[in-house]
This record gives sequence, C-alpha cells and structure tokens, in this order.
Amino acid sequence: MKPQPRTAFDVEEIPEEMTREPRWVNWRAVQRDGKWTKVPVDPKTGAPARANDPATWGTFERSVARATVEELGIGFMLGDGWLGVDLDSIADPVTGIIADQWLADWARDCGTFVEYSPSGTGLHAVFRGVVVPADSQNRRGPVEVYDRARFFCISGRALYSRPVGGSQTAVDALCARFLHREASMASPAAEGRVEAPRDDSALDWKLCCSLAAQGWAEDEIRELLRAKMLHEGREEKAARRDYIERTVANAVRTAGERPEAGPLETRPLLEIIRENPVQTPYLVHRLLRRGEVGAVIAPPKCRKSFLMHDLAIAVATGRSWFGGFQCEAGRVLLVDNELTLSTISDRIRNIVGNMGFGLGALEGRFDCLALREDDRNLDAVLRGILELEQGYDLIIFDALYMFLEKGMDENSNADMTVLLRKFRRFASRSQAACILVHHTSKGAQHMKETTDYGAGAGALSRAVDLHMAVYRHEEDDTFVARFEVRSGAPVAPIGIQWNYPRFTVATGIDVDELYTGRKKKSE
Repeated sequence: MKPQPRTAFDVEEIPEEMTREPRWVNWRAVQRDGKWTKVPVDPKTGAPARANDPATWGTFERSVARATVEELGIGFMLGDGWLGVDLDSIADPVTGIIADQWLADWARDCGTFVEYSPSGTGLHAVFRGVVVPADSQNRRGPVEVYDRARFFCISGRALYSRPVGGSQTAVDALCARFLHREASMASPAAEGRVEAPRDDSALDWKLCCSLAAQGWAEDEIRELLRAKMLHEGREEKAARRDYIERTVANAVRTAGERPEAGPLETRPLLEIIRENPVQTPYLVHRLLRRGEVGAVIAPPKCRKSFLMHDLAIAVATGRSWFGGFQCEAGRVLLVDNELTLSTISDRIRNIVGNMGFGLGALEGRFDCLALREDDRNLDAVLRGILELEQGYDLIIFDALYMFLEKGMDENSNADMTVLLRKFRRFASRSQAACILVHHTSKGAQHMKETTDYGAGAGALSRAVDLHMAVYRHEEDDTFVARFEVRSGAPVAPIGIQWNYPRFTVATGIDVDELYTGRKKKSE
C-alpha cells in the first residue's frame, strides 16, 4: 500500500488569483479497503465538502486556519473556468527531476503556476479560463485533466512560481498527446451502410468500468464478468485467466477511487429535532415531498406517459392533478428516453389545450431532457443534471428500465438496489421530488399487492417513498390507482378513466373490481 498522503503545505508561493477565490476546502487522508483516499472537508464546519455544493467551500484564510489546528491539508475546487492538470508519479521524490522530457518541457512552457503534489512525485498545473477539449478524455496513464467536479490537494511547493495563466494552447497540446479520444462511430444510415460488428471486449470493459465506479470489489467484478462471458457462449476466452484479471484490474485503476463520504458522524436526536421542527413540505399534496423518490407502476401501453405529462404540467402551473392532489408550483424536468421530440411536443400541446390555457404558462417552468438517441449512463445523466444547477422541483425519469446498464438485471435485488440508491442520493442532493416510471411484472396483476406490482426485484417497493400502482379495471379505458406513502397518511384508491388526451376521475365505480383477464359475463 502507498504511504499515507502528506497534508503539509506552504502558502508563500500560492498565486493570489487562487487565494482570493472562495473555492477552498480542507482534506484528510482516510484509509478505505486498503487504500488511502483524500476526503474533502468543509473549512467552516468540519463536515464533508462536496464538489457540486459551493456552500461547503470557504475562503483560503479559513482553510489554512482549520488545517493548522487539525493537521489537515488544503484543497482548491476546480470548475467555473478553473482547470487542473495532474501529472502523477513523474518526478523523483528526492531530486524532483522529471524523467519524461516532453512533460518537463510542457511544465516549463505552459505559462501557469506549477507545483509538486503533496507526495512530491507528481505535478499540479492550475489554469483559468480554459476547458478540456471536446475530443479529450479526462484520464489516461499518469495524465489527468479536469475542469469540474474535482478538487486539488494543494502543497504550495512551487516548481514554477507564476500567476495563474489561461493558455488553451498548452492544455490542447497536452490533451492531444496523451488524452485524445477517437470519435465514436456514427450510427449507420438506413441504406447503403453496414452496422459495425459487436465488440464484446468493449462491452466487457464498459461493464467493468461501471461496476468499479460504483465501488464493487474486484473479486465481485471478476465473477460477474465471468458469468456474463459464459452466458454469451465465450467459454474459451473466459478460461483465459489473464483476460478477466487484466480487464478488471485496468477498469478499477481507470475508474479510480470512488469519492468517500468521510467518517461516520452521529447526531444527537434533539439537535435533529431542533433543526427540523416540521416535515419537508409536499410538492404533490398527500403523495410526494421534495427530496423524495416515487415510483409509478403501470401495465405496458396504458398511457402512463400521458399521466406523467399531466403531472408535470400540474406542477409547472401549480394546478391540481387528477383526484384532487394539489401541486405546488415549481420547475419541472422531464427526462425521457423513449419518445421522439415530436411525440413529446404533440402530447404536451394536446394536454395543455384540453386544460384550457395557453402554452405560455409553461415558459421557464418545464424543461425536457431527451435521451432516446443518447447512450450516457445513469451516473453521467444524474451528474449532468446537478451540474446544470437549475433548481428543479420535480424530475420525472421515464422509463426506469432504460437506465439499466449492460450486465444489470431488473430481477436482481442487488442490481436494483444499486440503481435506486443512486436516485435516492440524487433526490437528497438536488432536493427535487423524483418520479421513476416503471412497468408491471408479468402474469395476472389483480391479486398482487401494490408494492409487489412492479416488474423485477422487490427492492423497488422498499426503496421509494411513494409507490403508485395503476391497475386495469373491468370497465374499458378505466383504471384504479393505489398508493403506498411512506411519510404521510394513507391515501385511498382512486378510479381514473382515459379520455384522450387526459385521465379524469371515474366516479361510481367499484375500485376493487379489477381486470382479471377474462371477459365479464353479460347481465
């Protein structure tokens, strides 16, 4: 194991451009799973700091003061035009000599502040007003370049004591030499083109990187990769021990150490009660509060997307949703990975027209993130939404199954738990109410409890704060909505009827008379 990272630092040569920015944190070295990781600390409170929350950063002076008292390091948050280059393990720890002549020349000529890393074996270069090139990845070998969602552990031991520079040319040159990413192959045209052959090794790599980023242990990733290969009939390659070992080891190395949440901290109960004298307010009254996650489960092709579009419009305009569920007015983001843009447009226009008001009421209140043609994974999508900093009050993810990655199984409690924990953390960080749209399990549904209604593993029912199940009723175009609410009073089932383009409350029906798959006998 590598030695414990050193927290010592010098302040004299840190550029003034950096010291006057309120982007400073502290950090402590924490050992996790046999490795040292650097955990950012809020210099004001001592609590964990977050790269996407400037409220957990502070001034240079406060960071230095806490570091001096508690023997912590100091760190600088990248982003908002601040870019950092990290050249790992390229310098001799005793002499400071850089063996790679190209990198040595680059550090000399890049025109910005360059320091030794806390270990003394790496270099940090800090720029302002530049970005990572579009055709560059962030990390390969000893070279890393970031312009957001990272912090640098600052040593202040300058190799080149200069003001912070803004040479995009220097960054472009480094990225072109070490981090250039080949353009992905475009989708073949409908005619005259042949699809590229399936690249099993690339899919293996993508799976392993995803699992490593989620914090899976290496032996767990190896077993899952081996099972995947055997299932695909690639027994011969799976028997090559070096392939699985090498692929997993490289994926773990590439993914890097996952961010740590810091040491566990208990809170006195009475302190919690004093800080939270009232429950978080509802966004959708009686059903869902801000910061909570809800699941809406319905059979395929029963127009659940219309139901969600109706909810989105109700929140965007502060109207009531079906059944008298009053919505607080707020900003809405619809994350859709199934429908075309023209279909979304047509549905929203028709629903708004049916409600009897103009589309202008949605101006600045309703955004759409269309992922039908986008192959970003869930981590990238959630991170991207947080980075937008739009302050959405309601975010609808339609549909959940499309966020399952290669190698994940909706019937696996372990896989679904990983997926749902990501949504719960996202809801807590964004403080948005989040809705996950999912389909029903196979077979007859009328005898199933509300929390057993969704397809796949039972983790879904246990992980969410609202479980809304839509059952088919014996009457045509009629459904029954049942609810399980974690943080509020029980909500009675409601009958709803489909009248294009909206659902309305169905009065006078027996909510227990569900569709069984058999035709009703004639009276």
